[in-house]
This record gives sequence, structure tokens and C-alpha cells, in this order.
Amino acid sequence: MSALYRICLTLSVGLYCITSSAADKTPDAALESIAPAPPMVRSPILGRNVLAAQAIQLSADAKQLIDLTTAVEHFSALYLPANIAEPRGMVILLPGAEESFDWPVAIGTLRRKLPDAGWHTLSLNLPELPIDTPRPHKVTADSVAEQIPVLPPEPVSTVEEHTELESESEETLEAEPEAEDEVTSEELAPAAPMENTAPEPEPATPEAIVIPAYPERIDNFIDAAIAYAQTLSAAEVVLLGHHEGAHWVLNYQHQAGGAMPLRRVLVSPRSSTLLDTSYIDLIAASQQPIADFYYKNDPIAQHAAQQRLAASRRAARKNYRQISLTTGTAIQALEQEYLLRRVKGWLNKPIEQ
Repeated sequence: MSALYRICLTLSVGLYCITSSAADKTPDAALESIAPAPPMVRSPILGRNVLAAQAIQLSADAKQLIDLTTAVEHFSALYLPANIAEPRGMVILLPGAEESFDWPVAIGTLRRKLPDAGWHTLSLNLPELPIDTPRPHKVTADSVAEQIPVLPPEPVSTVEEHTELESESEETLEAEPEAEDEVTSEELAPAAPMENTAPEPEPATPEAIVIPAYPERIDNFIDAAIAYAQTLSAAEVVLLGHHEGAHWVLNYQHQAGGAMPLRRVLVSPRSSTLLDTSYIDLIAASQQPIADFYYKNDPIAQHAAQQRLAASRRAARKNYRQISLTTGTAIQALEQEYLLRRVKGWLNKPIEQ
């Protein structure tokens, strides 16, 4: 009985040792088999203008989305044709800062309903505003070739490595037997003609694309929109800006001078910090008709409107007109309808010289 007990005890101890050793080795083997996870690569954050265009692509207005091109970039816009046989012209709409080209206040309402009054509408998807950090006036895009990573140079071998290599090469040279001077048939054969081993010319590096400063980009966008209106043989082109978009409209007309007789519509204008000339000075220097729509119930907006009116009077600008709006209804749909009637009434009047 004692012998049987010793045998069972020996077997149990042996099984315990085997299982414990296997258990100790299992985590290490499992860790070796698990490969390190690759680093997560986050996609770049899309800008407001890109998200707005994607939202239109997924909506019922996808057919209104068109693509316009400048000298260095392309952008999207929303186009609606006039709903009459003989259109009066085209209204190009510029939204304000951080607004989309289908903004529900002013921009969306006017672009959808002005076609019933006989006007084509083209709402521009303006580029993303520059970030508030010091940056150069021009941003240069890297060429494709420069995006290939460059490997660091190999480390230079030390003096000891050089001496070891030299000694090994001497030993191999001494160990090799001297070759006998035998003339083979290959040596007697005529030499083959020399191949052209001139190095192939390197491919030309593509030129870097220079993106203009933000004000110049806005001017290029308006140029592309006017060129599109000319392809439709629009009888008249009107620039309409909302909030900061009104400042861009005034600045464009000031840069173009009197070469293009464009009427302008300012809806609740606000000054943009990206332009050096104030919109009050631009109104005083303007020679083209301007309609300035402002909300009289807002004290700040009313005070700014009085300053713009005083500047126009000092400059004797008879083609500048202010139209007051009201926000007392507290119903956005009614206020937008009231804005539409006032803008439509001014547009359909004969041009005042």
C-alpha cells in the first residue's frame, strides 16, 4: 500500500511540474505571437466649406451644385436659373464669415426665391478663413516629389573597421593562386561595341503651386463667378454680400474700378478684419449704385448705418441708398420674406445713374 502511495505521489508531483512549467511559458509565447499594433493615422479635419458642399451633395439640391475654377484652385457654388423666359440678370451671393453658401439667414432665402423674380442666383462657397496664427502672406504647396521621405545617410565606418577590412582583403589576395597567362578565345574575339552608358536625364520637378493671400482668393472667386455669368449672357450682374460678405463685395468693386458697372447689395454689413480699407471708406469711394439693408431695431447696427450714411453724404454719393429692416416679429420666416420683398423691389427698379 505504501509503494502504491509513493507511486501516485510521484506521478502527481510530476504532472504538477509539467503543468506549471507550461503555464510559465504560455504568456511569453503569447506575447511573442502578438504583433505591435500599427500607429493610428488620423485623417485631416475637413473645413467648413468642404462639409457644406458634402451636405449639399447628399440633399435634394445636389443638381444645383456646380464647380468653378480659378487660376490655382477650384471651388463649388450653388446655381439656380431664373424662372422667366427673359431673365433680368444674375445675382452673385457672398455669405459672411463662418457661413455656408446655403445659410438660412438671407443667403438661402434670396438664392431660392429671387429666381421667381426673374434673376439667376449663384451662391459662392467661400474658402475657409485663415487661422489666427502668424503665417506668411503666401502659402506654398509642396510638390509631389518632395513628399517622398528621404532616408538618413548611412553612418561612416570607424578607423578600426577600415583596418580590419584592409587586412582581410590582403589575406584574400595572398591566398588566391596566381592565374596562368593563357590566351582564350574570348580575348581573341573582336570587342563588342560600347553601349551608350550616359545617365538618363532626371525628371523635371513639378513647380510648386502658390496659393494667393485670402483677399486675392476672394477676388478670384468673384472673377470666376462673373465669367460664369457671362457664359449665360446675363444682362446684368449684381453682387450681394451678407455680413462680412458685404465688405468683400465693396472691396472687389474698389479693386476693379469703374471697368465693370455692377450694382451691389449689402445685407446687414459687417467689417472684416482681413481687409485693410474699412467698408465706410469703400462706400465713400464708390461710383456704382449701392443698396444698404440694415436692421433698425439693433442699436449697434443702426449706429453703424448712420456712419455709413454720413460718409456717403460727405462724398456726395447720390447712388447710395439705405433701406431699414425690422426684426420685431420674432418669426424668422416672416423677417426673411420681408427682406426678400425689399431686395426684390430694389433690384427690379431701373438703374439710377
